Amino acid sequence: MTKTKTFYKISKKYFFLILLISISFSSCKNETQKNNTLITKEIENYMKQTIENHEIPGLAVAIIQDNKTLYKNYFGSSTIEKKEPIKSSSIFPLYSTTKLITSVAIFQLIEQEKLNLNDTISKYLKNLPEQWNSIQIKHLLSHSSGIPDYVKYSSDLSNEEMIKRLAEDEMEFAKGNEYRYNQTNFWLLAQIIEKITDKTYEDFVIKNQFNSNANSLIFSSNTSEVFPNKVPVYSYNRKKKKFEIPTFINGKRAHAANGINITLENIVTWNLQLDANKLLKPNTKSLMWSPFNFTNGTDNFLSGWSITHVNDIPSYGFSGGNVSAIRKFPNQNTTIILLTNGYKIPAYDIIINDLARITIPELKSKNYALEENVVELIGNKKYKQALDTFKKLKTENAKLNFFNLKMAVNTSGNIALNNNDFINAMEAFKINSKIYPEWWVSYAGMAESYENLNEKSNAVLNYEKAILLNKSYTNYNTFMKSRVTEIKNN
Repeated sequence: MTKTKTFYKISKKYFFLILLISISFSSCKNETQKNNTLITKEIENYMKQTIENHEIPGLAVAIIQDNKTLYKNYFGSSTIEKKEPIKSSSIFPLYSTTKLITSVAIFQLIEQEKLNLNDTISKYLKNLPEQWNSIQIKHLLSHSSGIPDYVKYSSDLSNEEMIKRLAEDEMEFAKGNEYRYNQTNFWLLAQIIEKITDKTYEDFVIKNQFNSNANSLIFSSNTSEVFPNKVPVYSYNRKKKKFEIPTFINGKRAHAANGINITLENIVTWNLQLDANKLLKPNTKSLMWSPFNFTNGTDNFLSGWSITHVNDIPSYGFSGGNVSAIRKFPNQNTTIILLTNGYKIPAYDIIINDLARITIPELKSKNYALEENVVELIGNKKYKQALDTFKKLKTENAKLNFFNLKMAVNTSGNIALNNNDFINAMEAFKINSKIYPEWWVSYAGMAESYENLNEKSNAVLNYEKAILLNKSYTNYNTFMKSRVTEIKNN
């Protein structure tokens, strides 16, 4: 056999092999594109239905998976009055989601060996109340300091006046004992950052997390402040049956806790840098995402980040003002970012949990129940199916407390109550009473519904049950007792 014929046979053999590989690769690529198209369509349908169910004025959402943007979109209006569309330049307030960025700033200093979790805050801040001196950095990050919360005092007070006022209060609990959400913790963290770096908190964050690019990033804890592309946040007034813009003026003191306003594009970039270990090294992120050891042995929180299990898969993140949230599923290399400007029915955790179930392959393959189905079924007055779906969710999510879904169901009942739709209000409250039999709020709602339906015995029964279960809001117990007395006397 000649060399030419041998070469021809070998070439022909490899030609078919290469062709087979090319066809296989093309087929896989087409299959991936097809799957992504189907997922995108499912997300799109889900988002549109959810926005309608919750009456969300405007929303921006991004899903990052395997270091790529799987989905990103903008819905609705940034302002109700002018109907200006949400777009890539829209700047949303993060509110308390800001705390994630502040936590990263603290761990950058830890990584630089300028700070330690076990350092006392008195090492950096002088003239503190004596009872604060032994509080450590880790206590501030985990909301376990026991220091009183400054939000109960006027924002007009100077820093010195605020410290003096807080010093007069007793510690709320022994340091490290429990988790109790508190804005003072992050105000003190900002002061420590400024003391160590000799920079303002704002400048340090911009330089070290946003590449010194202040575009599309505004620090403001004042809802009345005006700046270009600002997305105002609306609160739904159930009695007036309309959206309103609430006024919160917290000043610079609150910047590290709730002051960042940002575009979706900018926070997506921040997340990609965090994933790429450009903001923190892997070991430092692991330290940041390690559970704090609370003395009470029951609370569960990380360093500035909460931990949420969706169908037993852990995720780390935080939310702000019930309108923004960032949640990372590190083991699945997935991050979900949600920015909204209001709602009629609470939605943020519901949306993020469901988007995880739709987009994370190991969850998607098991066809788990979606939380939004409960809200939609209630809206369609299919209460038995709604209850069954909620029960299924509870079975499938042993570690999830469903706080957001519980509040969404309760809000649905309250909206019906305000619309004098007492039968449907009662049905919504009943669902929560079945899922959370120890939650007094459901029985109070049912009692009010029964009272308006002139079913006196059921009204009294549910008021009395609510009074028995309510250990925290004594003023409302006084109101409910007065209702029981009046019903019995009539």
